Amino acid sequence: MKILNRCSNYDRAAKMRIKAGLMVTPASLDFLLDYSRKHPIPAYDKFRNRLLALLKHKNRLPADAAKIAKIVNSLPHLKKDVELGEAAVSKVAEILGFRSIPDLNKEITMKCEDYYKSRMLQCLMLKALTSVMPRAKAIEYFGGFADKRSSTYKFAKYSKVMQHLNLHEQIKKGPLKNGAVFVQAVTDDGRAVMKITRCRPAQVLLSAVKDAGIVHAVICQPDIAAAKLNNPHFVLTREKSLVLGMPYCGHVWHDKREHKNIVHPPRKFWQEIR
Repeated sequence: MKILNRCSNYDRAAKMRIKAGLMVTPASLDFLLDYSRKHPIPAYDKFRNRLLALLKHKNRLPADAAKIAKIVNSLPHLKKDVELGEAAVSKVAEILGFRSIPDLNKEITMKCEDYYKSRMLQCLMLKALTSVMPRAKAIEYFGGFADKRSSTYKFAKYSKVMQHLNLHEQIKKGPLKNGAVFVQAVTDDGRAVMKITRCRPAQVLLSAVKDAGIVHAVICQPDIAAAKLNNPHFVLTREKSLVLGMPYCGHVWHDKREHKNIVHPPRKFWQEIR
């Protein structure tokens, strides 16, 4: 096995630049409402009322009213449910610590850790789903939504699994900047391997939500679908995760064209990666 990259620099104070509008627009909730048209949520009114209760927030400044209305009106499904849309925007703004919502087209500087707090909206969506479905069924439903949502993103198209090992580049910019401690390697038969021992998105959300199963569904599980979106021949395997109590996240990208035996390595394999 060949070690390709290591990173041990984790900086809680790392900052990034991003457009304010991207942070406060609840596009994931709008997408869930679209997804639910073909995959109905049982007892929808109960789900909606539970979500509204979870989105409880302090009143925004009057100056925010026009910005909130503009955001909600830009989302095709939430503009039909203004109360829910306004609550979602206001809750995200409160979570992010915005005393007032910045101009939507303005680039703002924010801590990378704060970036992931916006994902709490998805955690609350999943929590509301558990009020109308058994927990396992709600997580399965959310997984279907998350996979479909991921398919709308533009993913890099890789020809080989080892091209997936680019986290050392990602941590130099954006929300993952100095936000993971990891080792990346390639096995002798060409499988891409990454062992993560510290992960910013997982730490931020678990601290805020305090529900490992929900955080895993929101942050970790979408990686499986993402691997296939990079290339339909790719298969990602992982043994639980940091969020679920493991001392590391052990990722292996297999390529079905080359690797006929898709088996996740045993614990000893990971213990030897340092």
